[in-house]
Amino acid sequence: MSYEQTGTRHSYQPKRVATMRASAITPASHEAFRQEWDANFDTALQKARELRKKGFLVEESLQRGALMESKAKSLAESLKQRGCEVELVPVAKWAGENVVFLIYKPTEKAKETTEPKATAGTGKEPTPQDIIDAFVKNFTYNYPSGSATPDPIKLPTEGYVPDPKHLVALVDPTSSSNVPTVDKLRTAIKTMQPTVLFENSTKFRVAANRLRAQLKKKHGDSGYVTFDGKGDKTVDLDVFIKSLRSLGDGPMLIFASPNRFDPIYLVRERPPHLAIAMAPYIEPPPDKIVKISDIEKEAANVKVGAK
Repeated sequence: MSYEQTGTRHSYQPKRVATMRASAITPASHEAFRQEWDANFDTALQKARELRKKGFLVEESLQRGALMESKAKSLAESLKQRGCEVELVPVAKWAGENVVFLIYKPTEKAKETTEPKATAGTGKEPTPQDIIDAFVKNFTYNYPSGSATPDPIKLPTEGYVPDPKHLVALVDPTSSSNVPTVDKLRTAIKTMQPTVLFENSTKFRVAANRLRAQLKKKHGDSGYVTFDGKGDKTVDLDVFIKSLRSLGDGPMLIFASPNRFDPIYLVRERPPHLAIAMAPYIEPPPDKIVKISDIEKEAANVKVGAK
């Protein structure tokens, strides 16, 4: 499956509609939601102001918009694992589920987690060129006829560099390119909450490799990793590991569109803000899937220096 798809139907629908309980979405339900939202918004905002006095990042949180509670809880777990304190402020209900603001406060542990760390072997953060070089190395394919290598010449002009198989693409979200792969990432960063937040590290990659080895031993292939816990937002695990190696250590964001055919983006949270678009794998076998939370749990048991 290529990371670029054509001929996909697009239609307006409320955020997260795919995860809501089955119900008729009528003008009346929209109106009822709007009335409840308007009635409760000031109370929710007052709660947010009270949290701001306690050190919560209210402006930064509210800029990300409201979320379905199930989505907010998933993000809250990721933030808590990074040492943040999290509050969910309900505003209204949609299809029986709360719509909430997710408001968070970094603790000292979170500050230590997100503080820039030296890249192993270089003593500094990776430069854009370091990431480009790593991407080319990780996604070069060797065939009997010779090597097929990504061509980084496209990055300055088109904002992205596809690999020869079109399974992934290195993307610069700051580019002014109108290429769909770039434009979709810019839109996601501006309008969506990340699906997952996690720390890319040697321990995390070792854990991912261990789980890949287990799947390969059991099934004969490397398997897949899901970012929503249900198998709907899934990519090839080998592609994911190579993408992690390419972008280097540090906090990472996953952006997965409700459109299951859109690329799934792995984004560096701190400079350089490059990203990798990964082709989604549609309906993978359930017994060949690992959750990203499984990798995080395995990483907690990895000792420094482990292989």
